[in-house]
Amino acid sequence: MKWFRRIIFGSIFFILTAFILLYTYAFIDRLPLDEQRKNITIYDCNGNVMYESNFKKNMQWTSIDDIPEFIQDAFISVEDKRFYYHAGFDPVRIIKALSTNLVHGDILQGGSTITQQYAKNLFLTNEQTVSRKIQEFFYATRLEMQYSKKDILEGYLNTAYFGHGIYGIQSAAHYFFDSDMKDLSVGETAMLVGIPNGPSIYSPYLHKENAIKRQHLILKLMREHGVITKAEEAQARQEPLVLSQNHKDSQNGLNEYYVDAVIAELNELSIDLDQEIHVHTNYDPDVQAALDKSIRAHMDMDDELETAGIIVQPFTGNILAIAGGKDYTISQYNRASQSSRQVASTIKPLLYYCALQQGFTPATQFTSQKTTFRLANNETYAPSNYDDQYANAKISLINAISLSDNIYAVKTHLFLGEDTLHQALLDFDIKQSQPNPSEALGTVNMNLLELSRIYTTFASEGLYVKPTMISSVTSDDKVLYEHKTTPKRMLQRNETLLLSQLLTSTFDIRNKGYAFPSMYGYQPKVTMAAKSGTSDWDSLVMGYNPEYVIGVWCGFDDNRKLAKQYYANSKKIFQDTINTLYKNQKNIWYQPSDDIMEVQVNPITGVPSSNGSTYWFLRNS
Repeated sequence: MKWFRRIIFGSIFFILTAFILLYTYAFIDRLPLDEQRKNITIYDCNGNVMYESNFKKNMQWTSIDDIPEFIQDAFISVEDKRFYYHAGFDPVRIIKALSTNLVHGDILQGGSTITQQYAKNLFLTNEQTVSRKIQEFFYATRLEMQYSKKDILEGYLNTAYFGHGIYGIQSAAHYFFDSDMKDLSVGETAMLVGIPNGPSIYSPYLHKENAIKRQHLILKLMREHGVITKAEEAQARQEPLVLSQNHKDSQNGLNEYYVDAVIAELNELSIDLDQEIHVHTNYDPDVQAALDKSIRAHMDMDDELETAGIIVQPFTGNILAIAGGKDYTISQYNRASQSSRQVASTIKPLLYYCALQQGFTPATQFTSQKTTFRLANNETYAPSNYDDQYANAKISLINAISLSDNIYAVKTHLFLGEDTLHQALLDFDIKQSQPNPSEALGTVNMNLLELSRIYTTFASEGLYVKPTMISSVTSDDKVLYEHKTTPKRMLQRNETLLLSQLLTSTFDIRNKGYAFPSMYGYQPKVTMAAKSGTSDWDSLVMGYNPEYVIGVWCGFDDNRKLAKQYYANSKKIFQDTINTLYKNQKNIWYQPSDDIMEVQVNPITGVPSSNGSTYWFLRNS
């Protein structure tokens, strides 16, 4: 057992030595706060600040002597009970935080100490990476060795973020309650203490019920830690919530996903983040608000079903809005840019563009019936339609798109040759494509950002512009990066215009045959091209007009099978978002070229009919 004791004592000696060296270094390596407050300032498309990684020297600052002790104690009791006893990080706190969160069934405490949070506020971004946490740890140790607890607490209370662009407890008291800090009630204080943990979900302006629920949990915790009495807790619970009316219409949105994506794009551009930089983006707060509102309306926050959304401006490729999930405070994983999933039938429009290029017309017919295909390698492939329903007759390309007929798609795919769709995907830099019979049904995996490249090209009349968030980056009036939009002709304009008109068929009730049109019942108030896609695990909608490309995905992160009750979520979010965007705007649609003629046809057969729907055909086709 001697060797075991030696290992134990050796390990303890090594750890103690490491900590002594670390804190000695932290004491010697001075950390002058004013001189090292570098900033990453991100602006929206209107030039308004939407994010700052830390704080400028001229920000409003409240001395710790002017912050009531009751407020100090309230924050410490919730955020870092052992604040006065640790040296920057607290292993005991991490364990206790996990326990508290499990007991209360809510994220009531985090593992980071007040010192760590202050270090992050001053020097770092919200990027969720191991390297960022390590940096946070080193900054926290330097703060602890060079500044008093009083200085650190003062800094934290002045840099805590309360959403709505509000930093610091004094500003928050005025913003939410039109009150000075010293005049806050116990209930109001508990409300403010609860917000920094998740401003987008605990702001009483955005989610009153969530805010009150969290306030009550914090009151309980404050009572358990001796900050208030049981009688004060009971009285605070009965206080009516009276918010400042000056900010009742304030919106915060889910721009955190967009910010994280911008920082990721900065890294891709090899921009040095250890300097003061100004990042101008294409983020449109009104467009983001429309997307967020729709997600909130149609996603159950207590359900595990997740979503993602992206909105891009055609012809420029400007990414106007991103939702990486339904709630950033629950999960910072950006599903719009990081989650690669099967795109299902949303791939079919690219296949049908290729078919139009090869001589197909909107009236081209194939028989929709249960079919087993014998392949060149003598294997067989037997796809099926949804619910195993078929027309058992010839249908047109119009009808095949409208009903998302799988048999028609596979017949087209095999007729053109499997390499045709494969090459088209490679042209869009979708390198994960593999030529096979099922690729026509969307068995290729992509994220929404990749899929938006294809649909933005459709929406831009065949011009390819790579979607981007950043328009320019400057530092000390020096331009570090400037995005230049350089469209290139990827698809032929006439065939792309035909395809766009064909994609309105997904709403056209005259296509009703063995099934309803795939987007029937979800028609926005303006004309849109749209294609849904549903697999066992994913539900998507991609749609566009000349002004917006919108993509929405719904599914479970663990690839659990989707129940039918979830199929419509993406369609509802799509419809609601478009209707919000066009609340006060007129319908805008494409104009056919001189080579295109409008023809009324029976969309099921493609045969001209005076009682039919209008679709576009190439002249002399």
